Amino acid sequence: MFENEIAINQLQLKQFETIMADLPAETLFMPGQGHGHPPVWILGHLAIVGEMGQSFLGGSITHSFWVQAFGPGSNDDVQPDDGLKREALIAANLTAYETLRNMASKATPEVTEKPHGIELFDGSPIQTVGQAISLLLTNHFGFHLAQLSSCRRDLGLPAIF
Repeated sequence: MFENEIAINQLQLKQFETIMADLPAETLFMPGQGHGHPPVWILGHLAIVGEMGQSFLGGSITHSFWVQAFGPGSNDDVQPDDGLKREALIAANLTAYETLRNMASKATPEVTEKPHGIELFDGSPIQTVGQAISLLLTNHFGFHLAQLSSCRRDLGLPAIF
């Protein structure tokens, strides 16, 4: 189950590492041109949403203190904080999505066919836990990865893809 989504997310995480290799710590709190999100918010948002995805599959949220700052509906006005270091945010993402992929690969239809209960998706075609997990592993991650890539390009660096 989720073989395609897992492969796509693995590719996206490689792209994520490439982007982050060029994005210095001093740019974490600089809003990106166009979308306005600073890299710190994008990184925190992706990490906490990956952990939230785990919770649908029986896992737990490791960085619960990030939900308010980075969860769905949060604003991107994140202030510098000792816990928001570049390397810690990168590690949180790599761990969150490795764990989510692992859990998704073992998910049963009994879990994936249940309604997700995510208010944000009310009235949308995304109805089940399985559909929500597919979205998190692919579209959601890719959308915010593009924003992170644009923050890298804001520094005058050439395209990497």
